[in-house]
Amino acid sequence: MGIQGDVDMPLDWNVVSSIATAFASIATAIGVAFCGIQLKLTKKQSQAEFEDRLDQQYREISMALPVDVLIGQDAEEEKAGEIRELIYNYLDLTNEQVYLRAKGRVSNHTWSSWSSGIEAHMKKKAFTEVFDEIKDFSAFTYLERLVKDWFKSDPAHWYK
Repeated sequence: MGIQGDVDMPLDWNVVSSIATAFASIATAIGVAFCGIQLKLTKKQSQAEFEDRLDQQYREISMALPVDVLIGQDAEEEKAGEIRELIYNYLDLTNEQVYLRAKGRVSNHTWSSWSSGIEAHMKKKAFTEVFDEIKDFSAFTYLERLVKDWFKSDPAHWYK
């Protein structure tokens, strides 16, 4: 019965180097993938925050408008000037939203919501009256195009 002793095998540094290089390459690939995912998530979060700020501006304007105006009825005559200013501010914000969609800064989901809301408001008497009054004197070209197209075109495709 013999016990075999340890056999000294020479260490091949080329193999060790190749294994280390392979592990480093894998670690680098995992790191790059992680960074890519992180960048995508950060971009998505930034876009959501950006869109939320515009939503907040809309909410501030709509909360200041009388309910009668929001449901398409005539407003009180003594508040006509104030309402006109609020609607003008809404139209300005809306033009900015359309512009941002045309520049690719608004997601499909958000645009779907915004465009249906814009269309609904633009069918209301007070909004139509103010828009018709100011459109020749204001640079609301993006909103004008959307209205002219009957809300059928997506501004994201206007300049491609």
